[in-house]
Amino acid sequence: MGYTKIISYGNTLEVYEYEKDVFLLVGRSRRDIEDTDDDESCGINRKNTLQKRDSEASLGKRSDNARRASMAFRRIVASNLGGPSRPLLVTITYADNFTDLKQAYRHFSAFIQSLRYRFGKDFKYISVPEFQKRGAVHFHALIWGLPKELFLLERETRTLAKIWGKGFVYLKETDGDEKLAFYLSKYMAKAFVDPRLKNQKCYVASRNMKRPIVEGGNFSASLMIEQFGIVDEVVVDRKYQTKWLGEGRYRLLKIQDDKS
Repeated sequence: MGYTKIISYGNTLEVYEYEKDVFLLVGRSRRDIEDTDDDESCGINRKNTLQKRDSEASLGKRSDNARRASMAFRRIVASNLGGPSRPLLVTITYADNFTDLKQAYRHFSAFIQSLRYRFGKDFKYISVPEFQKRGAVHFHALIWGLPKELFLLERETRTLAKIWGKGFVYLKETDGDEKLAFYLSKYMAKAFVDPRLKNQKCYVASRNMKRPIVEGGNFSASLMIEQFGIVDEVVVDRKYQTKWLGEGRYRLLKIQDDKS
């Protein structure tokens, strides 16, 4: 039996199946062997990639790393969507042309701490930085669990803008749809390859954000899928060749909601 990996989040399963067993390939790292769309944290290979950005091969590698990081980011966001609590889409800007991302992250952290002090520790967030055309930093964030009144009264009270204290805060109510993960991941992928973010985080998230669950080993994919429930939709089902593990198969499945 070959190697199988399943990544689960929300009502989504990503299933990777390979002809060969990853544990039988001695002398190769897991990253070298698994030629897949697996998770990759934002810092991996960023330094080398940016140092060689003029190289054609490096450009392809950076693009691939951005794609991987974007997928990992989307999985985190999607893990937290679909519940009764719908996130606010928040854009945080500077009034001045503030361009120091390292310091901007400190400002953002202080903003979060102020929110926790005022509204409690139950809310959660994930945020991505972006540079405006003028060079100023601003943040796009999804925030769950803040009082409903904040959104309804922000235009009148400017409560969040006052807590931020350095510019403007724009709020938008969302429906909690999975499209939010794709929307925010566009900014994350853009941040990943921006040389101004070298050695900086391309996103930050609270510790209480749910993360995808990854299970890998020599097991039957079909039997494992059954444990998650009834498959409601097969979104993607494709086969491809890998360098080390022979033929691979990737499936993106939607599991039937218990309420349906």
